[in-house]
Amino acid sequence: MNDRNMEHVFIGDIHGHAPTLLALLERLGWKQRGGRLASPGGQKLVFVGDLIDRGPQNLRTVEIVRDLVERGDALCVMGNHEYNAVQFHTEDPENPGEYLRPRTEGKVRQHRAVLDEIEHRPGDWKDMLAWLRQLPLALEGEGWRCVHACWHPGHLEALERRSGGWYLPENRWVAAARGDTPEYAAVETLLKGPEYELPDGAGFFDKGGQWRRHARIAWWEPEPATLGEALLFQSPPEGLDCAAGYRNPDHPAYPEVAPPVFFGHYWRSGSIEPERANAVCLDYSIGKGQRLAAYRYSGELQLRSDGFRTQSCVS
Repeated sequence: MNDRNMEHVFIGDIHGHAPTLLALLERLGWKQRGGRLASPGGQKLVFVGDLIDRGPQNLRTVEIVRDLVERGDALCVMGNHEYNAVQFHTEDPENPGEYLRPRTEGKVRQHRAVLDEIEHRPGDWKDMLAWLRQLPLALEGEGWRCVHACWHPGHLEALERRSGGWYLPENRWVAAARGDTPEYAAVETLLKGPEYELPDGAGFFDKGGQWRRHARIAWWEPEPATLGEALLFQSPPEGLDCAAGYRNPDHPAYPEVAPPVFFGHYWRSGSIEPERANAVCLDYSIGKGQRLAAYRYSGELQLRSDGFRTQSCVS
């Protein structure tokens, strides 16, 4: 069946929760046969990245997704956790003994669940790491788009000029680790999302306990007028006037007429709805033991609340 006639099922951040992924796939009609997943037919899966870190079965999650991709039953974009893992395990050729992602205490802690598994399967991990390196940073299909954190045409164009496509070839990983390159800027936006400096010295502690003065923005909003409409907070910083005007010439402003875009990354919770008629976040905090989310897309221009499927965390 031609891909344009297939239902595409977009699946959010998994973070090593392989049992939850398998339970969700079963609900979508995928069955275990002979130790492998069998397709219900007429369906292609698209994973929005962040397969690893935090959960109990990271390597198993990569195995499941990789097998589906290599069979042609799925696609997968790179998440910031896959990118971080590659950089964490790649030696810096310009600084002997160092790695492209510095092995600080906080970064080791974030990657700890994977590191514990690697001790028992180093050969498997080396092979998986090579597979993670070649994942695209964004995908565009027949009437849809997918990226881990932010669809940004300018950075996608820069990446294509530098790399020949929406990926990081072998000779661009070092550049992506440096703070003054187009590759670095593309990764920071596409895989981690744009941020906005809070006014009047305001700041907040993020989920990892770090003090931050830059907040993530709702880049999919075309014309946010206030800080409250533009910034993403679970709890706004004390003293921040969320009704204050928002002026940011760098706001990506995803157009209302653009194809539906599917992404993850933002640790949503509560009722599950499209962010906008053509924008869906599929990260519903499985990394914190909440839900794994999916959206069944059949070519509609207006995304619907009844297109979602979710699976509570399976321990």
